[in-house]
Amino acid sequence: MKKKILPIISALFLLLINSCDTSVAIEEKPIDKDRETVFKISLVDKTGNLLKLYGSQKVVNTEVLLKSNSLGVEYKLTSDDEGQISFSGVPSDLFLVSVKRNLTREEMLVLRGQELDFYRLVNSKINLIELRADNKNVIEVPLDTLILDSPLKISEIYACGPPSAGLYFHDKYIEIFNQSDSTVYLDGLLIVDVYASSYYGLNYIDDPKYIHSKSIWKFPGRGTDYPIHPGEFKVCAEDGLDHRMNAPYSVDLSHVSFEFYKDDAPDVDNAAVPNMIKIYQSAGNDWLIGGEKDALVIAQFDEDSLIWYDDQLLLPIKSVLDGVEYLDDLTKLKEKTLTPMIDAGATGGIEFYTGKTMERILINENGKIRLKDDNNSSFDFKVYEHPTPEYHSSL
Repeated sequence: MKKKILPIISALFLLLINSCDTSVAIEEKPIDKDRETVFKISLVDKTGNLLKLYGSQKVVNTEVLLKSNSLGVEYKLTSDDEGQISFSGVPSDLFLVSVKRNLTREEMLVLRGQELDFYRLVNSKINLIELRADNKNVIEVPLDTLILDSPLKISEIYACGPPSAGLYFHDKYIEIFNQSDSTVYLDGLLIVDVYASSYYGLNYIDDPKYIHSKSIWKFPGRGTDYPIHPGEFKVCAEDGLDHRMNAPYSVDLSHVSFEFYKDDAPDVDNAAVPNMIKIYQSAGNDWLIGGEKDALVIAQFDEDSLIWYDDQLLLPIKSVLDGVEYLDDLTKLKEKTLTPMIDAGATGGIEFYTGKTMERILINENGKIRLKDDNNSSFDFKVYEHPTPEYHSSL
């Protein structure tokens, strides 16, 4: 019986195929039309400095970094002699954009009357652009701020806490690196936690003059007591202890350079580690930073000149040497709290108690080891699997 049925089924199958419309066929994989589109970007100096130097606002022969906000893919482009960039092969998406135009000593001599180092033009107001295949207009990216590029960089922030240790979080730290070829002194510099509150609906990112804070600490010293030499890292730990005693997958911070000791609370003090000086902290028994999101800056400013605003202290933005923001969701840049004048993006995307750290990327710049600094933590930082106190994972 089975032998008779099989030929009948085969015949019906062939009949069905032959009776189908021959115009119906499996299509080839569709072409990605987005990647055929030629996008155009124009770089324009809005500060007036290039106009003074060269009689033009065009920002020529300058590197531009683009990073897909959803895919994380990064592109490096360079403007031509007209300050224009034409490119294709890029999908439609929201892109983080970072531009820096370094000014030479000779250019600063014309602008300021002195041969000054470490000045650059950056885009601080527009840091996110949309590239769409149906939009053929030229996208203008303005360089709107002239900043002094400090030799001191926040090189690492470890904040999430170690794995397999319950709710242990006392091993947090911030690390600072000397980017220059000269010795710099940390004495009197400030570490400031940027204040915002989603609960109370408070966010001061649009304040054009001040950083708002409820946690400000100062490095000890009288001026030249605490040098940081070229290429040197210095860690400021929440507690200068060997945290592996309490959390086996944590890290030894018993020999770091500084610790935050809160003498008006049941905090732990390692007498062998110099203490940071508390200027103001509104709450908590220890120096605390967010495990998944927060923003920190280092600044050079006289503590007696800080301004009170309700229960906050105001720090002038112009006194900030460096700053970094980190978020739990890197696609939500609209939740930023640190002004783009200091950090146009954000690093992070780390969950609590995973032991991961945020470290600035190491680069070789003209034969010298430097840390990447495009004034945008979305480009400058990378997440690593474990903390690296007072050294870099790439060294």
